[in-house]
Amino acid sequence: MAVVAADIHAIFGRNLRRLIGSGTSVSEVARDIGINRTQLSRYLYGEAFPRPDVLHRICVHFDVDARILTEPLENTAQADEHPTEGLHPFSDLTFDPVSSTLLPDGFYNEWKTSWTLEGYYTKQILMVHTQNGVRKVKVKHHEKLKNDPTGPRYELPVVEHHGVAIAQPDGFALIDQGRGLPGIAMAVFRHGFLDSEFLYPGYKLSALVFNRTRHHFKGPTILERIQQTPSSVLRHARSPVWYVFGDLPPDIRMAFQVLRSEDGVVAP
Repeated sequence: MAVVAADIHAIFGRNLRRLIGSGTSVSEVARDIGINRTQLSRYLYGEAFPRPDVLHRICVHFDVDARILTEPLENTAQADEHPTEGLHPFSDLTFDPVSSTLLPDGFYNEWKTSWTLEGYYTKQILMVHTQNGVRKVKVKHHEKLKNDPTGPRYELPVVEHHGVAIAQPDGFALIDQGRGLPGIAMAVFRHGFLDSEFLYPGYKLSALVFNRTRHHFKGPTILERIQQTPSSVLRHARSPVWYVFGDLPPDIRMAFQVLRSEDGVVAP
């Protein structure tokens, strides 16, 4: 039987409502996808249909495919229990997970040198959680490289990066990949730094593809475990993303100085 436009609108809207669920803000999803809330609401209630580029961003965000237009979610190969989590990019690989004593579940700041703006540093919120014995990580990054630290916090749309935390002889490594993006990043950290058990100094390598060209980035990175109260996490999430060296917190600034000294580079 052919699927007519009215059916597509109804199925697509019902699938979107299920993917978003009751615990997620429609405004937040719209912001992450890069559309306005009114536009997303029209999709949810079957009043409009997305352009191909918007449909692609929706599929990437929820890790689904274009069958959400014509088939109910329960008829597709996506997981029914937690559809918003999607498929983990490293689910078919076997690693030794890092111990939760060394890297507890919770929220962290990931500080690193900017890959596009000389003299700037960036901070993102990273989440570590354990699922079926696998130590997983999740962080949101803007899909496009930002060339100006002024203006909005992110260049929309925002893409979720998922990965794993694996054991290493002197610490641990984080490997992550953005949903629907051709690229991968790996960071290696050691535990304990400047007499602080909350700082993990390390080094990050990343390979990304944009404008049909492969780009490689590398630089010192610091993982900072933050206070795990809702108010603290929210405060960090709302804090600036871009920093010059002099505006970094003192312990982070000192950690970068030490890492650059170890790497043979003088801090700015």
